[in-house]
Amino acid sequence: MANFIIATHGRLAEGFYESVKFFNSQIENVHYMNAYVEHNDFEKEFIEKVKGLSGSPLIVLTDIPGGSVNRIASKHMAALGYQVISGINLSILLELVFSPETINEETIERVVTSSREQLVFMNKLIEELEGKEFTDD
Repeated sequence: MANFIIATHGRLAEGFYESVKFFNSQIENVHYMNAYVEHNDFEKEFIEKVKGLSGSPLIVLTDIPGGSVNRIASKHMAALGYQVISGINLSILLELVFSPETINEETIERVVTSSREQLVFMNKLIEELEGKEFTDD
């Protein structure tokens, strides 16, 4: 079973973690790191956390692709042997954490694509759907 680290600026990681726990309070393979909240040496703490989870596949999810948290996670991924996904949202997190299949690069690519499709501007979608309802009759 894969382990997951949610790493974000501020307390967003903790919020994602709590949302996962809402769906399954017994989950033990999801961890979080709130960067730059209590301590400023995120990189050192991150490396320690990753090393503490060695022994099983690890996926790190970060908030902003160009942000410092993601840059630190990406910097160490080859040496410490984990996958990094940036631009986290609850959809991708839940799909990965609760996936019954083994998580590999193909699975990650599929889930990232699926997650992109779930980002929807609802005003426009409803407008388009309402337009179809009237023209299909």
